[in-house]
Amino acid sequence: MSSRQSSSAEDSLVELLVQAQQRHSLFPPPSAQRQPVVVAVSGGVDSVVLLHLLAQVVGIWQLELHVAHVDHALRPTSTADAAFVRALAEQMSLPFHTTRLDAVALRTASDGLEAAARHARYRFLCATALNVTPAEMVPVLAVAHHADDQAETVLLRLAQGSGLRGLGAMRPISTIDDSALASRPVRVVRPLLAARRNEIVAYARRHGLAWREDESNQDETHPRNLVRHQVLPLLARINPQIVATLARTADLLAEESDRLEAYDARALRESIVMQDQERIVLRLARLQRLAASEVRSVLRLALTTLDADVRAIGSQQLAALALSTVETTQRSGPHPLAGGMAWSVVALPDEGLALALHRRYALPLPPSTPWFDDANRQSGAIAVPRSGAVTLGGWRLECAVLNRTQLAEAWRENLDRWTVYIDADVATAAVLAPPQPAQKIDPLGMAGRRKSLGDLFTDARIEPGLRRGWPVLLDAKDGRVLWVCGLAQSHATRITDATRLVWLLRWRSNAEISTHPTTKKEL
Repeated sequence: MSSRQSSSAEDSLVELLVQAQQRHSLFPPPSAQRQPVVVAVSGGVDSVVLLHLLAQVVGIWQLELHVAHVDHALRPTSTADAAFVRALAEQMSLPFHTTRLDAVALRTASDGLEAAARHARYRFLCATALNVTPAEMVPVLAVAHHADDQAETVLLRLAQGSGLRGLGAMRPISTIDDSALASRPVRVVRPLLAARRNEIVAYARRHGLAWREDESNQDETHPRNLVRHQVLPLLARINPQIVATLARTADLLAEESDRLEAYDARALRESIVMQDQERIVLRLARLQRLAASEVRSVLRLALTTLDADVRAIGSQQLAALALSTVETTQRSGPHPLAGGMAWSVVALPDEGLALALHRRYALPLPPSTPWFDDANRQSGAIAVPRSGAVTLGGWRLECAVLNRTQLAEAWRENLDRWTVYIDADVATAAVLAPPQPAQKIDPLGMAGRRKSLGDLFTDARIEPGLRRGWPVLLDAKDGRVLWVCGLAQSHATRITDATRLVWLLRWRSNAEISTHPTTKKEL
């Protein structure tokens, strides 16, 4: 490498590559096992030069190069481009990986041609990186973005109204951590991000490299091409170093974005009450001590943590949510957000009010009672055995049939809301199901008078979100409500002097069972 560095006038891009490695550690340090690197090669001058540069350092940096090409099938010359890249890989004795996309599917995609093509392209590139990389190593994908691309990206994002992170544009290293694209994170490196395009072309000509020209790059109906051919040349009349200036600005904004994200991450950690795959719950009092702009950033980070589609939610909804968070003083919700998300203000026993960001189908807080979630509701009613048990979420319904004489005299005094004693001859078969509209029950003690389940839930102050999954015990023959679990038993099922057999049903949480296992004697 020292002899090559000495000829810096001729091979300045090699110098840039070495500097990028020294500054950013694009590739892992040399080891006994070579690091696979998938190089995305379109056939254009940028990617051809990147491949040529990396081929010069494979021995020193212990790299194992793989050439990957995506034929989007959107141009008449795309097949020839693929053949060119294949021949290039063969000439360099490098493994070649390629795919041809479905042009019709790309053009008719709901999110637009450009987004669909990018998604399909990176899905293939990530899959290739995963396939060629041992499980114990980090998959690495090298792409040929350069300083002119960076300048174009900054202007495009400025025109689109991006925030600080968006204006930071592309980074020398980023990570694709999207389950829709890759089963595990893929490291994306941009070794040429500090290089100007004219330097890249000059390098290709000095080394006699061939490349393919993409005729669509001249089509100014594409925003990026318009910026490249019209906007940047005009700005260069004001500042001849506009590309370098914009690239430097992107670096500064990226550093500021990283600094603020670290601050937001700390504020988020200090605000979290609990989180799981369905929700994240934040202390409202902690959030209300922040400025509205800080709340907005913390909420964006929280939604990102849930893998929510923050772009779909958008800046306006996020700003409205931040304002509501700052101003709210009482429970409310759920309120819908885009991307299948929602938010609610809930009350916690020891924390006061809290903001819950949750998936629209999920409860703001995980239920502390037996509950039919979406999967259970779709599966239908659950048959309840006379003796034995059934499970529902983190709870278990234990069942046993006893002779009336087996009940202790004080059994009524030992009842809790999740235990019920039913005349076994009145209900000979039963199922568990979530409540249905217009259902009624004749609550114990009301002498047969009926009450709607809706009124029962209201009187018991059951959160509306909990009601749809609340377990109800029904007569398997006629659908009569025998027990709205934890709330009311049917008067018709009560234990009387004429009762011979008693059906005992008791809900227990898994945590309780592991601490205090049930014995036959207890039932």
